Amino acid sequence: MTMASELSEVRSFLGDAPPFDRLSEDQQSRIARRIVVRYFRSGETILEAGSLNDQLFIIRSGAVELRLAGEDLTMRLGQGGCFAYPSLLRGGEVRNTTRALEDTLVYCLPAMEFHCLREESEGLREYFNESETERIRAAVRDLRQKRSSSLEHATIEQLIVHSDPVSCPPDMPVCDAAALMSERDVSTLAICDEGGLLGIFTDKDLRRRVVAARFPLDNPVREVMTASPQTLPRDASAAEAMALMAAGGFRHIPILGDGGELLAVLSATDILAYLGDSAIDTGMLVAKAAGPAALVAASAQIPESFARMEAGGFHAEHIMRFTSALGEAVHRKAAQLAEAELGPPPVPYALLAFGSLARGEQLVGSDQDNGIIMDDRVDEEGKAYFAALGERISDLLDESGFVYCKGGIMAKNPEQRLTASEWKDRYARWIADPDEDSILRATIYFDMRAVHGDVGLAGRLHEDVVGLASQSPLFVSFLARDAQRSKIPLGIFRNLVLEKSEDGQRVFDAKAQAIMPVIDIARTLALSEGLSETGTLERLEALAASGHMSPGDAESLKDAFLLVNELRISHQAEQVRSGTAPDNLINPRKLSPLEREYLKDAFKVIGSGLDSLKRNLAGGIA
Repeated sequence: MTMASELSEVRSFLGDAPPFDRLSEDQQSRIARRIVVRYFRSGETILEAGSLNDQLFIIRSGAVELRLAGEDLTMRLGQGGCFAYPSLLRGGEVRNTTRALEDTLVYCLPAMEFHCLREESEGLREYFNESETERIRAAVRDLRQKRSSSLEHATIEQLIVHSDPVSCPPDMPVCDAAALMSERDVSTLAICDEGGLLGIFTDKDLRRRVVAARFPLDNPVREVMTASPQTLPRDASAAEAMALMAAGGFRHIPILGDGGELLAVLSATDILAYLGDSAIDTGMLVAKAAGPAALVAASAQIPESFARMEAGGFHAEHIMRFTSALGEAVHRKAAQLAEAELGPPPVPYALLAFGSLARGEQLVGSDQDNGIIMDDRVDEEGKAYFAALGERISDLLDESGFVYCKGGIMAKNPEQRLTASEWKDRYARWIADPDEDSILRATIYFDMRAVHGDVGLAGRLHEDVVGLASQSPLFVSFLARDAQRSKIPLGIFRNLVLEKSEDGQRVFDAKAQAIMPVIDIARTLALSEGLSETGTLERLEALAASGHMSPGDAESLKDAFLLVNELRISHQAEQVRSGTAPDNLINPRKLSPLEREYLKDAFKVIGSGLDSLKRNLAGGIA
């Protein structure tokens, strides 16, 4: 091969290999002339830990393995992978021993040329950063820039059309309140007493609670208002307001100032006017569903709403929150419809959600994980009522797309319908006498939240459970050991830790191999410290704020979690648009080279988090 053809081949390779594909043709040609080609046989040591290095290594073909101090596996890399740049960034000292896993051809770029390129290119500076935290943060930023949404950056203040809310005192007669609404051409009236918000009175209240109920028009409006409505601060995001409306099935949210004063009433119309099109209508359809058929039809629109949000540029945390809000709305409506069929419950109860819905991290294609907590005063007749209620709720959810849980975590099963005392005893047994098998089945229960009914029952249970868990180092150690079941696919890009999908493709499970490990880390550490947060991001933030995790480690895990979810959401949205059932199995070959590089950093951060959990809480046992 002639020198010119060799240079052309090197240039062509660099043009397709991140991050060199970001360089100009002149820059690629320049470094092609500086590159030295080296060949290593399988098993041969390329770099030894403790030595000094003055080159960047780029794998042209073959594969290598990096081991910290020659012992612990750090990474496996294939074609296009780069290694030894951390040693260049810190002055030449090598910390990983690198060996060829097979016959390997590498391009070696001198340190001086490497540093010149970093000076010239911001993209290369971000890519070749010794900190995985910074690289992953840059990765999340890059992915988000591909599909940015104006809704992500809009605050409620930007959306409000009427900044001067119309209000009246609670003792105003209903007829006068209705006349005021007509005069001021508003669909919502704020009911205030001495500047404080007591409730709201809407067109819907007027129709249902006054006209349809033949309520006396001279009676005070306080008797038919919606008391203690959910509110938001003025600096909340539009996406947050949208999720709250979807979960609650309402169209108006009072907006409060820093001192708790009423500033405005945000309507769904305000959001729709800002967006032009929105998935918020799906939440309204769920809330308005008058029967099972209407609920099934409304729920069928959730995947389309999910895909529309992805196409509209929503970020991962908001898509998870909004999809969870719709799931919560479906669960609530299923319980309401079941109560309408069976009659009112004999004692207070709450419908509990476990897992991703409880954490606010649900996507599409999820099964149902739920249960019922009953007031301790329930008698046998009451238990029979809740047995029928639980079965009807589970059946309605299955018909609505939240299919039966294969593990039986459904309110239709007797072990998922317990009194408050029985639930507490169940958790206490798990915590006091843990074993590997019971912990494997029980972890999902430690992500728990009420989605309907008496939320106080669930709140008190959650508080008791967190307290018990934080006082049991043995239980926490079992949680930490259970987290080690996750197999982080460090060798994913050499097809070393891939699974086979039904169609025979080599894939990795984004949820099981990347997302669940972060959830496990956050859950274990939060419970060990007695923190009450349930969502993964909230747990990591609380751990950092309380000093139980370094801010840098918390940010790294948050970014890794969001990065994989961004890719997972894109994957599922494409499946929804193509009419394929959504799953978590991603084919690495369908990702861009840069996305594959980003994932390497995410897996390394997650692996480090699991190692830390193992050292600190699992007693070194895996």
